[in-house]
Amino acid sequence: MELSEVITLRILELLSQNNMNVYQLSNKSGVPRSTLSKFLSRKTKTIRLENLLYICEAFHITLGQFFSDTRFDEAEANEWQKE
Repeated sequence: MELSEVITLRILELLSQNNMNVYQLSNKSGVPRSTLSKFLSRKTKTIRLENLLYICEAFHITLGQFFSDTRFDEAEANEWQKE
């Protein structure tokens, strides 16, 4: 599974666990709703690490906790990035 897909799934799970929607996450994190929507709908596959940190802060977790999901152990980069 691509890294961006795992990140998307993790954010969606955290939204569900915290009974939040994208609008609420945007307000709490300061990340524009359009940025969140594009990433979560997979219209873009990149997210800035700083934005991910703000998202984690909105969920009251650390980046380490975010990435502790075992799916990240098997995450892959896009084929075009590998050499």
